[in-house]
Formats: sequence, structure tokens, C-alpha cells
Amino acid sequence: MIKQIVHFMVVFILVGTTSFILHQFLLGDTEPSFNSLLQKAYIFHFVFSLSVITAFQLLSKKESFFDQLGFIYMGLLVFKIAAYTAMCYPQLMGDQYLPRFYRASLLIPVFVFLVLEVFFVSKIMQRR
Repeated sequence: MIKQIVHFMVVFILVGTTSFILHQFLLGDTEPSFNSLLQKAYIFHFVFSLSVITAFQLLSKKESFFDQLGFIYMGLLVFKIAAYTAMCYPQLMGDQYLPRFYRASLLIPVFVFLVLEVFFVSKIMQRR
């Protein structure tokens, strides 16, 4: 089980770091405040997604939780979106000026880590 969690962590680090570097490269020179916001977004999604996958790995071993994992995942996904929106509320909802292109750019880490989450959650659920 520890081997699986380390495997998840390595994949998350490789994909997340590659995506972040490529994302910053494609954006070019941006405001330092946006770069820090983008970095916070990647860190938030990395930590949250890795926590979800680790929890699923642990909960999948318990027979009583296995049948409920899909519902647990949906609830955690809603919580993740709400927490991310609360973290980036001023930038996303217009309290601070941020061009639409940059607002949309903040969704890239959401999709990168969502794909990883779904992939690993499905692998965990299929092992049974």
C-alpha cells in the first residue's frame, strides 16, 4: 500500500511540475501577483488531489466504505471546487481586476489534477 501511495506521489509531482513549467512558459511574462496565484492554484490542487487519492487507497481496503467511494468522491469534488473558489474569490469573481484570459488560465490546474484524480480513482475502484 505504501508503494502505491509513493507511486501516486511521483506521478503527481512529475505531471504537476511539468504542467506548471509548461503553463508558465506558454504564458510568458506575466504580473508577479498572477504568478504567485498560479503557483498557489497548482499547490492547492496537488495537495488536495493527492490527499483524495491517498484517502481512497486507504478506504478501499475497508469493505464497508468501498461501496460508498463514488459518493464520497463526488462530495469531495464539490468541496474542492468550493474551497478553490473561496481561495481565489477576489481574482475569479472580479473584486480585483484580472483579464479573462488569466481567469480562464487558472482553470488549467483544475483540469490537469482532475484527470489524474479520475484516472487513479478508477484504478483503485477496478482493483476489486
